[in-house]
Amino acid sequence: MKPFTIALRRRMPFKAASRTMRSLLNGLTIGLLAAVVAGCGGNFDPNATPISLFPTAIPKGSPFPTFISFATPGGPTAVPVTAAGASSSAPLATNTPLPTFTPSPVPPTAIPTLDANWLSVANGIAYRNLTFKDTQGNLVGVLVARIDPTKVNFQVAYIPGQTKTMQNWPLALPGAALIVNGNYFDPSGNPLGLLATNGNLSGFSNGRTDSGFFQVNGGIARVRSLFLEPFNNTEHFDQLLQGFPMLMVKGQVAPAFNGDLDNTAQRRTVIAQDIHGNILIIVTPLAGASFKDMAAYLGVSGLQIDSALNLDGGASTSMYLQTGGPSQYTYGISVPVVLAVFPH
Repeated sequence: MKPFTIALRRRMPFKAASRTMRSLLNGLTIGLLAAVVAGCGGNFDPNATPISLFPTAIPKGSPFPTFISFATPGGPTAVPVTAAGASSSAPLATNTPLPTFTPSPVPPTAIPTLDANWLSVANGIAYRNLTFKDTQGNLVGVLVARIDPTKVNFQVAYIPGQTKTMQNWPLALPGAALIVNGNYFDPSGNPLGLLATNGNLSGFSNGRTDSGFFQVNGGIARVRSLFLEPFNNTEHFDQLLQGFPMLMVKGQVAPAFNGDLDNTAQRRTVIAQDIHGNILIIVTPLAGASFKDMAAYLGVSGLQIDSALNLDGGASTSMYLQTGGPSQYTYGISVPVVLAVFPH
């Protein structure tokens, strides 16, 4: 805004001068509000997501498409880690310090909390089917599994050099009530990003501040934003998956997504955590959604989501849910990394 001055004629009557001054100040206030609204894309939202919960820029590195990645693992910002968890001398990616801002409580959502009509699959695991309309008016089906982490064991499964369809993974993981695809991967079946299975850490941190972890340590499972909690290469994980981008953090929906992501509609695999600590596995079995539409839906879904992380999607989206019959499979291509859930 250009500097401005207000000049009054010396002989102007006091009342007229006051009216003129009030008119100018009111006009200035309206102008400032209009400028703020214009700067927000024309839609002023009093509940706008504080940007301090999300990165404002992504460090340069190997770009990744929306789903099956054909980028070379590693990249300039990746952190090599051995199977034993010891880092090489490569430097860690620079991350923004942990913000001190505490967001306000999430405003009431338009959809009531989904606390009924869940169907039990096993001890600690229930599911239901939901739908929503995207910004194009298309109906998107959503399959949600809700998991009580105190009643199950999580296991990340990865066999180097092998991929399996979701029809074959249950044979390799007998007793699992739920299996879902995990990390992005390259054409050779090498997972992109860090992973840990039974305490053995392998892979490369992708160096993206919009990425996140699903991690399990000492029986404690959680979804973690790497923007708020950067990865330290001395950390230990019992089980670990890495994906991107974060769709929700601290109950807030991501306001935007980095430009190197393909934000077109694709099938989605999402792992989330609600405000009660439950882990939610969310897939769109048939129709897809953009990152923007998927994140917006999660924010008003009534699922009471605190944090949500996007995993590999598109043709990779696949899940086994022990419900009986053909409907227990969400079909996708062969994948090298899965997360399995075993009831106690």
